Amino acid sequence: MVIGKLSDIPNFDRLVEVRDKAREVLLRLDREFPYVHLGSSLAALDIVNLVIRVMRRGGECGDRFILSIGHVAPALYSILVVEGLIPVERLMEINQTHSVISTHADNMDLPYIDATTGSLGQGLSMGVGLALANRVRGCGDSVVYVLLGDGELNEGQSWEAAMTAVKYGVDNLIAIISLNGYQLDGSTSTIKPVNYARIFEAIGWNVLYGNGHDYEEMFRLLMKTREFRNKPTAIFLSTVRGKGVRGLENTHKQTLNPPPRPQFSMREALGVTLARLGEDNDRLVVITADVGESTRARYFGERFPGRYFNVGISEQDLIGVAVGFALGGYVPVVVAYAMFMMRGWEQVRNSLGRMNLNVKLMATHAGLSDFADGPSHQALEDIALMRSLDNMVVIAPADAWDVERVLPRVIEHRGPVYVRIGRDYSPPITMDLDYEFRIGELYSIVDGDDVAIMGYGPVLYNAVQAALNLRKMGVSAGVYNVPTIKPLNEDLIRRIARRVGRIIVVEEHSPRGGLGSAIAELVSGMARVRIFGVNGYGHWGRSEEELLRFYGLDEESIMDSVLKLLNAPS
Repeated sequence: MVIGKLSDIPNFDRLVEVRDKAREVLLRLDREFPYVHLGSSLAALDIVNLVIRVMRRGGECGDRFILSIGHVAPALYSILVVEGLIPVERLMEINQTHSVISTHADNMDLPYIDATTGSLGQGLSMGVGLALANRVRGCGDSVVYVLLGDGELNEGQSWEAAMTAVKYGVDNLIAIISLNGYQLDGSTSTIKPVNYARIFEAIGWNVLYGNGHDYEEMFRLLMKTREFRNKPTAIFLSTVRGKGVRGLENTHKQTLNPPPRPQFSMREALGVTLARLGEDNDRLVVITADVGESTRARYFGERFPGRYFNVGISEQDLIGVAVGFALGGYVPVVVAYAMFMMRGWEQVRNSLGRMNLNVKLMATHAGLSDFADGPSHQALEDIALMRSLDNMVVIAPADAWDVERVLPRVIEHRGPVYVRIGRDYSPPITMDLDYEFRIGELYSIVDGDDVAIMGYGPVLYNAVQAALNLRKMGVSAGVYNVPTIKPLNEDLIRRIARRVGRIIVVEEHSPRGGLGSAIAELVSGMARVRIFGVNGYGHWGRSEEELLRFYGLDEESIMDSVLKLLNAPS
C-alpha cells in the first residue's frame, strides 16, 4: 500500500474498491466468528480506509492513529487483507489463542495500531499525550488521529482529555467521531441526549461536520484542519451502523449471525432473579451503564421501568448515582461488566465504602468469561481490589443455580456487597445440590481426605471432574465451593487445612490477591497451599473453556497439579 502525504489527493475510486472488498471480508469474518463487532466496524470502515491513506508514516515524526473505539479494529484488519498486508486465512483465525489477531486492537505489531484499546473513553487522553510528545520532540507537524464513537463520549475521561488538549493548544491532534447513533443498549439520543459537538465547541475545540461515507468530503475536512493553529480539532462524521448490509443497517445489532443462547447462563440467572426480587421489594432499584441487554439487567427494567436507570457509559457516575440512591433510603443494585466497574473503584472506596452504604455491586463478564472481547474486558484483579476494602462482602457464585441462591441473601444483607458473575458459561456444578446459601459459608461438593481443592465459578466444574477421575486412581480429593471470598469461614477452613494438610485453590483471577491469597494468609503454617489462577492480563479465545485450558485450569491440569502436590517432598 502506498501511503501519501496529506497534501496528496488520494485515488477515490481505489478507496471505494478497497472498501467494497473489505466489506466482503468483514462479512466472511462475521460468519467465522460471530462475536466481531460487525455493525460498528462497517460504520467506521470508510473513515479508517481514508485516514490510514493520508497518514505520513515512518520515522520519529510520523503520524499516529489511535482506535479509541477499539472494537472497530476488524474494519482495519479487513482493509489490510485487501491490501495484502494480512493473509485472509490469518484473519480468519481471529481470537484463536495462537492468533495475534483479536476482535479488539490488542496487538501493536500490526500496522496502524499505535495503542492497545478496548476500554472505551481512554484513547483521547493517549492522543493528547502523543501530540504533546511530538511537540517536545520537535515534531510539531506530526498528526495524531483518534477515532472515537459517539457512545464513547459518555465517558468522563474523554472530557478531561478534551480540556487538557485545549489548555496546551495541541493543534496536531484530530479527534474523529463516528456518529452512527447507536450504543449497546440502543439509540445514543435516548441514553445520553447530549449534543457533544456543542460541548467540544464550548470547551474551545475547532469543530467540523461531515459525512463519514463520503471520501471527498472527509478529505476536504482533513485538509481544512491544517489551517487551524493553537487548537485541537474534532470532526463529527455521520455514519450508518452496519453500512451496506441489509438487515444490519441502522440497527443496534452487531452481527448477522448471533450465536445461540446457552441453556444455562449466569447473566441470564442474574436478570431473571433480580426481576423476581423486585416484586417483593419496592425499595429495590437497578442502575446500569449501557449494558442492560448484555447483563440481562433489562429484565428488571421491563417489569419495573420506574425503578430502572441507565446512566450510559459512565461507570464512575454509575457508582455515585447508586450512592445517592442509598443515601435516599433505597437498595441500589449496580450492574456492569466487572472490568469497567473497576473504573469506579475509587468511588466505591471513598463514597460507598467509607459510609458503609447498602449498595449491591453486580459485576458480570468477570474472569475469562468475556473470551470474545479479550484482555481489555477480562477482570482478573477485581477480587483483590474489593477484598482490600474493609467492610466489603465479596461473593462469587459457582454457576447459574448458585446465582439464584445468592442474590436473595445479598439483597437481605445490610451493607456493601460485591458479587462476581460470569457471562454465559455455566456447567452444572450445584444444580443437584440442596443447600441454602449463607454469607460466609463454604460447601462440600466432593468428599476427600488427601487434598482439598477450593474455588468458585465455572472452573469448579473442572475441579469436580478431576476429583472423580483421581478417585479412580486411588487419590481422595475433596472439592469445596467457596462462594463467599470475604468473609471466609475461618474456623472451617482451618479445620480442613489441619485435616488434609494440602490445599489447591483454582480461580479465574490473578493468583495474587484472590481467594488463594486469602486462604494462604489464613492457614499459613497449617497446610501447603498451591494457587492456580491467571497470570497476566488475560487473552482472547473462542470460548471460556478454551481459555481455561490455555491457563492450565482444565480438568487434566488440575489432576496433574494434585498429583505433583501429593508427590512433592515434605
